[in-house]
Amino acid sequence: MDRDRTLAHLSEDDWGRPDSSSTQLYRDLCALRDLPVGQLTPTSLHLLVTHQVGLDVTALLALEHVECDPLRSVALYPGDLLAALLRVDPSFWADHPALLARMSALLDRLRTLPDGDWHLLVSAAEQFPG
Repeated sequence: MDRDRTLAHLSEDDWGRPDSSSTQLYRDLCALRDLPVGQLTPTSLHLLVTHQVGLDVTALLALEHVECDPLRSVALYPGDLLAALLRVDPSFWADHPALLARMSALLDRLRTLPDGDWHLLVSAAEQFPG
């Protein structure tokens, strides 16, 4: 993937430009779609993944962050980026078996951690399709 390209260029859908009647959320998502994907931060990825925008790209980038440091890729609280990935629609994971395998391996690694931050994600992890 070319990290200098934007989500708007990488996707085949045209959102159009926000206008004065657009919500702030829509304006924020449009602005993030116009950034090169290599510039997306954990906070921006959290917002995009939570709203299931460009998941082919954003889930991969978010997964890269949480694989490096699962509970410290922080947008709002420890583990929030991982929690956003756990809430992605199961059909996405079914359509992306390589990402599902990586996510499942990450969750297996986390299960070996001592209690602490991980317990916040247990209920979400139990719902994960992997």
